[in-house]
Amino acid sequence: MKENGNFLLYPGLEPGNKTNRIITFLVDWFFIWLYLSGMAVWLISALDLPVAVSLCLGIQAVAALGIQLLTGSRGRRAGLKMLLWCAALAVFALLFRDFWSSGIHIICNRGVEALGERFPYLFPAYAVTVGEEMREAALYGALFWLSALAAVPAVYLVRAGNRILLGIQAVALLAAQMVTGIGPGLAAGVWSALCLLAVWIRGHGERIPAGRQRLAALESFLFAGVGIFLLMAGGRALTQRFLPENAELFTGIRSGVLKSLEEFRYQGDSQVLPDGDFTGLGSFEPTEDPVLEITMSRPDSYYLRGFTGSVYTGNGWTGPEAAVLWENRNLFYWLHQENFYGQEILPGAALALDASVASEEKNAISVKNLSGNSKYCYVPYELHSLEESPVRQAMDRQKIGDAAVVSQGLYGNREYSYEALANQVTKYPALNAALLDTDSLGEEGENYRELEGFYNEFAYSVYLDIPDRLNASLSEVLGVKEIDSGEKHADYAEAKQNILYALTAGYTDTNILENTWDGSDFIFDFLNVSKKGYSVHFASAAVMMFRYYGIPARYVEGYLITPDDVSAMTEGESYVLDETHAHAWVEYYQDGVGWLPFETTPSYLNTMDRADEYQDISGMDGAGSQDQTDQEEEEPEKEEEEQKAPEFDWIFLLTVLMILGILLLVLVMIIFLIWILVQRRKSRKAKRLFQSADRREAARALFEYSMNLMSVAGLKIRNTSLYRYEKAIEKMFDREMAEEYIAVVAVRQEAVYSGHEITEEQWSLMRRFKEKIWNRIYSQGSILQKFQLKYIYFL
Repeated sequence: MKENGNFLLYPGLEPGNKTNRIITFLVDWFFIWLYLSGMAVWLISALDLPVAVSLCLGIQAVAALGIQLLTGSRGRRAGLKMLLWCAALAVFALLFRDFWSSGIHIICNRGVEALGERFPYLFPAYAVTVGEEMREAALYGALFWLSALAAVPAVYLVRAGNRILLGIQAVALLAAQMVTGIGPGLAAGVWSALCLLAVWIRGHGERIPAGRQRLAALESFLFAGVGIFLLMAGGRALTQRFLPENAELFTGIRSGVLKSLEEFRYQGDSQVLPDGDFTGLGSFEPTEDPVLEITMSRPDSYYLRGFTGSVYTGNGWTGPEAAVLWENRNLFYWLHQENFYGQEILPGAALALDASVASEEKNAISVKNLSGNSKYCYVPYELHSLEESPVRQAMDRQKIGDAAVVSQGLYGNREYSYEALANQVTKYPALNAALLDTDSLGEEGENYRELEGFYNEFAYSVYLDIPDRLNASLSEVLGVKEIDSGEKHADYAEAKQNILYALTAGYTDTNILENTWDGSDFIFDFLNVSKKGYSVHFASAAVMMFRYYGIPARYVEGYLITPDDVSAMTEGESYVLDETHAHAWVEYYQDGVGWLPFETTPSYLNTMDRADEYQDISGMDGAGSQDQTDQEEEEPEKEEEEQKAPEFDWIFLLTVLMILGILLLVLVMIIFLIWILVQRRKSRKAKRLFQSADRREAARALFEYSMNLMSVAGLKIRNTSLYRYEKAIEKMFDREMAEEYIAVVAVRQEAVYSGHEITEEQWSLMRRFKEKIWNRIYSQGSILQKFQLKYIYFL
């Protein structure tokens, strides 16, 4: 109800009524507190702040009460009082600078910690200057200061009822959680959502009598709250059931979105390499389509590394876990300050241990990526670029980890240049021997050995993980591993010979696979079921075999520049590598000299130059080559037992249905919201006619609105005389209401069918009748009737 320009909280309360002012004050305070507590709980849970939530809720209550006491009146002075409030916060920050900044920095550092555990990068750390005994107090003080600052927009959102800004904020929080993976737990998320929902519903209240400051309908709030709880709880239960343990609520969706985004940004026409994702992997069918155009000042054979996989997922490889890398941030900061990078350990060893290498002219290499994945810069193990080179800048001092050289730019780099040493992979035994000769090490050699020693510990702590199921299979394939006392790993030569023997003697190297792979454990299936595949299969199995022997290893995809290619290359002229040069291999960590490529695919054993020779290996001289494989496939084979029909993947189906259901629900909610906004706009437009200067038009609008109200209460509207509703209205309400209805009908008929002007008294009669109908229905009606009033008929 609006009288003398003042909105009333409840019908029947006069504008200047003291009770009304108190209720208005308390209602505003309550909703400001709800907004602040929702945001605070979200922040505390998302950043895992070491505070008591109950105490923080009290802090929000005090902040909400403070700004209410200062700005309780609504008018021009309220804005000036808000400015005074902000000025007081600024003065507090200046007077207690160390205390204030320490609390803010504690919160920022927790945010950096949460972000770094998901995106391994050397983010800045903020100084906390107060003593250990004052840090908890500083943290609570910072939370109170932030709550007091957030109270300013909270007052606006609550009093103005701006649902658009509140909706944008909620969507922004959800988007931030989707993108970063940082978000609250289930209970905190439900609480925050309910708090924002309550403020939104209050702003959604209709601008009708008692509408602007009226509490949101309890049943609507509970209905929406239960829906949010069921949606979040059901989503969390399904993701925890069907995704890996400790999976976050949005992990699956986020991973799918990021994968699609990466494909859009980096994927070229050539997709011969799987980039570590073996889902649906089929035959290896390279073409002669060009992929890389290489130009060298001194042609040499290289392994060009691209994707590097560290963590085995069962259906492929991913980079090292972000949380693990974040734990080693101090190590990488120090190593990078000393210009020590994991991608350049081998050339670093050569330059520090072999004086002749330093005097040699470096190989200037230019790469033009024609159709490959542009996410990676394809570089050799001998990479040694200058500080200002694009490839070194792509490595970035602030990055944590060294798995691959990831390109810069929105769509990666399609053209880049770098420098490299001559092939050092075949010379590593000499470098290793020089490193062991400690008496001959110079200052540069000693410095290198110290840095490599620290990186060595990181390699052994990260790149040895083997799933239990594979560990049992490897013991059957390789036998009992023998590691001498005091050693971290088995003898390199013995381990490599055993790996080669196992893979060449017991497994078939073929590019043609009968079916695409879509199982649960790629390496297990290769080792124990199919026992055939190509480089992707052999390299993946070899990684686990090296780790079985205690030797750090990783899976690598890239392209080969073979000795045959080098013989056809000319200095300074471009040479094209097509898809047949695509390959996957294992790299293992050789103590002292870093990561080295190792060939385990039988048909490639004699393709690249190698430093080691091994005896008694089936397939070394072509027995396991592709030619022999093709001949063996032509021989008649024994009829295999009929395989069982693959089981239907219910988990996948339920996951897809869950995601589709959530998307459908979001779509329905968006459509419903748009429909509500449109209908409410129509409703507001119709209500403006109540005050029309043309009282005839106003009378018709009031009557139509009143009839709609009564239809919600159960009056059946039919194509009949309006006077026939008298008895039905008397039955619904009372005789007095029926008599008023007859009088209202008379005014309506006069407004519609005569040319008479409607008097102010007649208009007031119709307005009072409409208000009486509304109050009767909304105060005495059922929950369903109230819901219809607000969300079906928008009355």
